[in-house]
Amino acid sequence: MTKIIVTLVITTLMLSFVNAQSEETKVAKPVLIDKDALSGIGLQKIDLKDEPEKDFYQKKLFGGEEISVFVVSTETWNNKISSYSFDEYVYLLNGQSIVKAQQGPTEVFNSGEHLFMPKGFVGEWEIRAGSNLHYELSVITSKRADPSKTSKDLSYGAIENSKLSGCQINFEESDVYEEVLRSGVELTIHLKAEKPREQSNFESPQEQLIHILSGKLELTDTEGTNYTFYTGDFFVLPLGRFKKNWKSNGHGMLKYLVIEKSK
Repeated sequence: MTKIIVTLVITTLMLSFVNAQSEETKVAKPVLIDKDALSGIGLQKIDLKDEPEKDFYQKKLFGGEEISVFVVSTETWNNKISSYSFDEYVYLLNGQSIVKAQQGPTEVFNSGEHLFMPKGFVGEWEIRAGSNLHYELSVITSKRADPSKTSKDLSYGAIENSKLSGCQINFEESDVYEEVLRSGVELTIHLKAEKPREQSNFESPQEQLIHILSGKLELTDTEGTNYTFYTGDFFVLPLGRFKKNWKSNGHGMLKYLVIEKSK
């Protein structure tokens, strides 16, 4: 019996060692968000249990341990919300979103705008696309936060274009810039910028959706595969224990949004 127990312990330790090695050598490759889906192509129709008569479409573009990325589409629709169940980052691709908090003004958001909806929001969210279909890029966390927790800041709204313009970015003290634009209980949105530079041994601290606002970014993974992203591109850096080369370029700087799970 003692020999059997010892054998089992050794086998378990060996498997743990192999799994640890596998995790250490795992190459997590950047994922460019499907441009067909961002163009509204290839979305699957889904029947909504509570409103089967609605035209609703969805395509999951990335499902990771920390964040999930979708394109979601629907016809014109007014949704009354008693308590929004998650933080959501939205990039409007077609149509309008008209949002009114239970106490607050009505705001209109159009195609090409970035929108944040906090967990716990109360009010109305109207989707408008005329006789066509609205669609948007959506990022949520893969796992929900404690249901009792809501975002401290329940204000919703667009990520201000004045912020995204980069006019406030100052490189006098450092070659890199970072500003938290929104921080909810589940998601945090950062604006980042840097002067053109190259980093070897760059590591992804978390799963991140990155949207290049201006400039060019080149990544090379440990297998020697090159990835190049330009202004307007969306891509995901998944979790993975690996190091790679990061090279930024642009007309004076690389500027980008980062959407990630709140710490």
